[in-house]
Amino acid sequence: MSNYTVSARKYRPVTFESVVGQEALTTTLKNAIASGKLANSYLFCGPRGVGKTTCARLFAKTINCEHPGPDGEACGECESCRSYNAELRSHNVFELDAASNNSVDDIRALTDQVRIPPIAGRYKVYIIDEVHMLSTAAFNAFLKTLEEPPSYAIFILATTEKHKVIPTILSRCQTYDFNRISNTDIIRHLKNVAARENIETDDDALAVIAEKADGGMRDALSIFDQVTSFTGGHVTYDLTIQNLNVIDTDHYFRMTDYLLEGKIPESLVLLNDIMSHGFDPSHLISGLLLHFRNLLVSRDACTLPLLEMSDEMRGRYQKQAARCQPKFLYRAMKLCNDCDLSYRASKNKRLLVELTLIRVSQSAVGEDDDSDGRGPKAKLKPIFSKSVQTTGQSPKAGTSSPVAPAPTSTAAAAPSGQPNGSGQPAPSGQPTGSGQSAPSGQPTGSEAKPSSGKVPKIPRIGASGLFTSIHGKASQQEASSVTEAGPKNAGTSHESEYHQVQPLAQERLDMFWKDYAVALPSEYAPLMNRMLNMKPQVVSDTEFSITVQNQMAADEFRKNQNSIESYLRDKFSNNSIRMNIAVDASRQDTRILSKAEQFDIMRQSNHALEILAREFSLEF
Repeated sequence: MSNYTVSARKYRPVTFESVVGQEALTTTLKNAIASGKLANSYLFCGPRGVGKTTCARLFAKTINCEHPGPDGEACGECESCRSYNAELRSHNVFELDAASNNSVDDIRALTDQVRIPPIAGRYKVYIIDEVHMLSTAAFNAFLKTLEEPPSYAIFILATTEKHKVIPTILSRCQTYDFNRISNTDIIRHLKNVAARENIETDDDALAVIAEKADGGMRDALSIFDQVTSFTGGHVTYDLTIQNLNVIDTDHYFRMTDYLLEGKIPESLVLLNDIMSHGFDPSHLISGLLLHFRNLLVSRDACTLPLLEMSDEMRGRYQKQAARCQPKFLYRAMKLCNDCDLSYRASKNKRLLVELTLIRVSQSAVGEDDDSDGRGPKAKLKPIFSKSVQTTGQSPKAGTSSPVAPAPTSTAAAAPSGQPNGSGQPAPSGQPTGSGQSAPSGQPTGSEAKPSSGKVPKIPRIGASGLFTSIHGKASQQEASSVTEAGPKNAGTSHESEYHQVQPLAQERLDMFWKDYAVALPSEYAPLMNRMLNMKPQVVSDTEFSITVQNQMAADEFRKNQNSIESYLRDKFSNNSIRMNIAVDASRQDTRILSKAEQFDIMRQSNHALEILAREFSLEF
């Protein structure tokens, strides 16, 4: 059996022209060699498998070539070129792995070698791979040699993490940033390799390999060898995704169709089918995120070239993209991205993915929310509806109105012209037993009077338990919650139209007090801590008191008093609730005593200390 060579080594470029995807850099290097303008040191940086070490070796071979071509390439026929191949390195080229030779002693040995001129050729080239692995001391020891090396010495540093190289090294090098190789270039190169190896390939299969390689040619060739061994020389799309454990693209198209049509059960069944084949749910979410991105790109002709895939697959994306609105795609991408970020921390990962699919489907049929898709709004609809009557006048912006008690019975006020409690018709606008007429559009009764005062500086909590912002104007629910008080007869039992006013009770007050504190936003953490560390005391049916330690805490509670009282009034259906704030007079700020003051206090309680101080002449 002949020795097998992997494709990544067998088809390593031997000329600058054969380097894939780095035309700008290779042209710059060839022009520098042709003009003789060579720097002392170079820094090649970029992702893995894009040609950094390959270009460094080609550069070292070309500058020592005895008969370079007119295009700046090495001739490949001279003794220097023949001695430099995959099995044997030229005596003028030294490669150092900084990952295992990263100490000061290794750099000192390198600088000792630099002093020796080349035996043959014009230059000695030192290629240091993964240079970011050098220690800080080794970097500092290398600075002087790197800045002023002999005229025959050239250093080429290669790294995948440029940010870890210290700035003093960067300032002494010419930096070349290698790009990720595009999928199109990888597919073209894989086709050439397959043609030379007599391997049948499918364009969609090569596209999957290129996508899996993530811009690295070495990774692409390694995956190609793996798939070739599995398929026996016939690389097809189905066998490729089976070998690489990749979710079939058809699943993404089917899932998108289900989501667009609102078929939530079918989408959950498809998710279960994907998981039954051994795929993690996160793979589906990340794949869907890329699929929605491709659909968005396919909607516009100017962005269509961004799809690096076959023409057949590009047409399929265009067909499905025509059914998707941009708002849906924005929304779907945002939801999938949020799910991807929260996936690791979730305890029930499958449920998280299922909820994401449900929300994406609801946004497609317009049931989720009314946002523009760029920033989804967290919107919760109330479970129970309350029937309220309004006065016809909305509260002014910037003021808060107390929530009036909701009706507790179905009995309505007697309309105009109908018998009232005395059996006589009550004409419109006339007194109904109380001796006073209720002006049209004005509420009667103490419960319907809106409270006055400054707008609270923090969000308040409404009856539903959710925060309602009152910085600009009252919410629509609060604006409609003031009930018009109808005419009532003195002594009649029309009080059943309202909730029974609830007096303060210690147990419920403690519960609502903690609920308010826990629901405060993070910027009100000091107030929340103070509220959780104290207990309000009920004084009467409508008043309670709190005792704080100092005046600063009292000022903070007075600042937020309106908001706290409004919340408790809402919970107890009692608009007369008031909070009294008192400062604990027993807690006085104490200053730190000096040594002399401490001794005076001790001497008053023990006269022996005074004798001791006098005998030994102690002073403080």
